[in-house]
Amino acid sequence: MGRYSLFLGLLLFLAGCAEVVPLTGGPADERAAVPVEGTQNPEQGALHVNQNELTVKFNEFFTLNDPANTAVMNPNAGKLDITSSKRDLTIKWDGALKPNTTYIIQLNGTIKDLNEKNDTIHQFVFSTGGQIDSLKINGIITDGFSNKPSNAFTIGLYDSVKDPYKEAPSYICKSNSKGEFEFTYLKEGEYQLFAFLDSNKDRLPSIGEEIAYTSKLISSGDSTFAHILAYKPKSPLKQLQVKILNPGTFYAYGKEIDESNPTINSQPIRIINRYAPDSVLAELPSVQNDIYTFIAGTDTITKIIPLKDRSKNFSIAAKIYKNSWLLGDTLLFETNEFINEVDTSLIVVEDKTKIKIAYDYAFSGNQVRIIPKTATAFELLVNFKMGALKGLTNQNDSVKVELKTFRTSDLSNLKLNVESLKGRWVVQLMDGATAIRTFQKTDSDTLIDWVNLIPAVYQVRCVRDVNGNGKWDAGNWEQKTQPEEVVRFDIKSKLRPNWDIEETLELKPNE
Repeated sequence: MGRYSLFLGLLLFLAGCAEVVPLTGGPADERAAVPVEGTQNPEQGALHVNQNELTVKFNEFFTLNDPANTAVMNPNAGKLDITSSKRDLTIKWDGALKPNTTYIIQLNGTIKDLNEKNDTIHQFVFSTGGQIDSLKINGIITDGFSNKPSNAFTIGLYDSVKDPYKEAPSYICKSNSKGEFEFTYLKEGEYQLFAFLDSNKDRLPSIGEEIAYTSKLISSGDSTFAHILAYKPKSPLKQLQVKILNPGTFYAYGKEIDESNPTINSQPIRIINRYAPDSVLAELPSVQNDIYTFIAGTDTITKIIPLKDRSKNFSIAAKIYKNSWLLGDTLLFETNEFINEVDTSLIVVEDKTKIKIAYDYAFSGNQVRIIPKTATAFELLVNFKMGALKGLTNQNDSVKVELKTFRTSDLSNLKLNVESLKGRWVVQLMDGATAIRTFQKTDSDTLIDWVNLIPAVYQVRCVRDVNGNGKWDAGNWEQKTQPEEVVRFDIKSKLRPNWDIEETLELKPNE
């Protein structure tokens, strides 16, 4: 085959590949500026190239659009310097080209014409050797917990010995809105695939940025595919963080916390709720000078909180699913103040006809639990009159909560066959983002019975609980472990009043 025929074949091949390059930006606009045939140097598909710049003339005047972030060279050959003059484009790089390597320069919206500001994707391909490499790696990146596509992630291919946190990748691209990515024109080899959400656009992952990776090296091929899971790693910095929730509580997090760590003005704290070893909700005490100094080890945080701010905004929030009630249910209410005293004469529970409903109650920390003892077919009203709950510095304003009453005949029962879920799983019945019921499945469990459910359309979220701690765990880059698997199912039948529904969760082999 002659050189001219080879060039035409390469040109057609590259044109066919342009639309599948997973860079951000829209499809090619036929009115956008395009290169003039015969003006590119080195020419498209050129072999044995040994130079540090590429030049090309376009068919109309254009402007450059953020070339530092819209242009990339694979593999990386140093910093790109992109300039334009009228219809001419010049791309220079400051690194040496590797021998026997195919290079592709991709411009994703870098070129905009002067009038309509149209942009497109341009690719310029050449090789320092005697052939154009044709292997590829493509795949998809999704959030490890939500399963949603991860858009605008920087995907890098690294030599096996490189540290992604210290060195730039050899090849780079970005995921699109569907989470898809693709590397083309690769030579045969094995690579570490590592992705990150490049918030500061320095092409290096930083502490706090989401990451994803393959646990093993991946080989380039004709149809190599990788599905990687993104997550936000825990910060290695164990530093105290404090968030004030007026009038009387605060979140403390960032390092392990117990009753004596941190202290406030040298006094121990009173923990209301512990979410994790390094995350608690605690009481904010009252001090004379409005100055609060939080100390945990060598970490010190000082905040000035005027007493006037401590004496307002005492809120009561109902933690009740869909504001519904069934006889025997516990009604949970939560405040933003540590509760010191409850006056039950100021808490009135009655039905729609104003008939008083007897109840039991309990309070602890910032929570009050009320259990009505009498059945009613009418809607329920819980009235916290002013001063029903008292904290260190304040009391509640009047709050009324209306609750829909359900009878057993108004509710549904759901039986799930979970035999396909082998091992330990956390199985949750979901209404949107809200977990309604949670079941800790063991190796031997095959059925789950959920009774007295409010009729609705539900989903099921299943977390493969590898370490048996009852929650989802992210991955660990140092250990090359992946986030725990999360699978979601739709309940095919809508739950209806007084119905018993049976369904089977089918876990597909590739899941």
